[in-house]
Amino acid sequence: MRRFLLLSLSLVVACSTDATPKNKPVAAPVVEEKKPANRPPPPDEPLPPMTAAPAFSAVVAGSQHSCGITENADLYCWGRNDQGQLGDSGVTDRTLPAAVGGGLKWRAVSVGGSHSCGITTEGAAYCWGSSIAGQLGSDTLGTIAAPYRMQQAPSFVKIASGEKHTCAITTDGKMYCWGENLHGELGSSVFSKYSPVVQVAPQLTWARVSAGPHSTCGITIDGKLYCWGLDDGGGIGVEAGDACQLNGEPEQCALPLRQPVDTLRFTSVATGVTHTCAITGDGILYCWGSNDRGQLGSGFREPLGPTPVMGQQRWVAASAGRGFTCAITKAGVAQCWGADDDGQLAGRAADATVPAPVAGSMRFTAISSGTAHSCALSTDHLVYCWGSNGNGQLGTGGHKRSFEPEKLMFAAESHP
Repeated sequence: MRRFLLLSLSLVVACSTDATPKNKPVAAPVVEEKKPANRPPPPDEPLPPMTAAPAFSAVVAGSQHSCGITENADLYCWGRNDQGQLGDSGVTDRTLPAAVGGGLKWRAVSVGGSHSCGITTEGAAYCWGSSIAGQLGSDTLGTIAAPYRMQQAPSFVKIASGEKHTCAITTDGKMYCWGENLHGELGSSVFSKYSPVVQVAPQLTWARVSAGPHSTCGITIDGKLYCWGLDDGGGIGVEAGDACQLNGEPEQCALPLRQPVDTLRFTSVATGVTHTCAITGDGILYCWGSNDRGQLGSGFREPLGPTPVMGQQRWVAASAGRGFTCAITKAGVAQCWGADDDGQLAGRAADATVPAPVAGSMRFTAISSGTAHSCALSTDHLVYCWGSNGNGQLGTGGHKRSFEPEKLMFAAESHP
């Protein structure tokens, strides 16, 4: 373990013969990242014969792409793919799920801005997509369009991806982060565009991690919540400074004293662009940070410290997107609030400052929100997505945005 901590990412070029993908990743030369041009989505082509997706055990939504794990531990991704973030060895957008290469079996997946990462059933960490800031755990600064295994790494159980950074938790509760650290999102005081792997607060034992675009939040095994990185709009709960740090380590966020934050214990956290939400052990959902679109669910639009979301619901899962929030009640009802430019609220057609159920009568167990879309896992293990769809991130076979949950579809010939 000590060797892993001291080595920089320059050592991850060593090859591994254990569960290494058969197809070698495609590594681009060192390049400066170019922001993709804003272009209208291509016209929808005639759809091939389609069938409903298989049963899934997990689904996550990123900036403009999504990924999910089936109950057979197979991994599929769909949506934007200009940087190889779908892991299918290509760079073509997919409006239907494409299998991630390598023939691996997966236990966890996370998606960021233009990259994705996953953990296999053996605990190995793989990443793919843009590596401009080292967010793949590779010293290749360019594009890796197929799963790349991190070398000299311990066994992981949890993983989270931000815009250009990634964090993961080991089997013994240690957290490591790598990639961009311009705002302290890695929990390190060494600010840089490219950072080797660093351990976050070695004295703490971690149970959960969530990554926003330029910030990170984690929950320890005793339920204490910590956040660090860019505090844009108060999203990490501190009033001043770019990073919530103390001597190079994340400190517990200085949330407003009017809330009993010192006594609260959390079971999950969702880190958005400028706001954060977390659920306590008794199912109360607190949100804080920017509130210009009503994303805190307080009934108002003023920025606030940690405030319970309005209503008497008890919550089991929450996800924070760009200016909106979605969550699932104990009864399995998905509710959303905040911005509704592209159908993010699935049924409201206007911004909302309080929660309201999404359209339809489905019941859900998990939910994940990207920039302007969400995907959720139903109680019968099917994936439904709604919101923006310019790059096919809803997995419906086209580019039409949806104001209600749409079932994930597969091309009939690619059905597993």
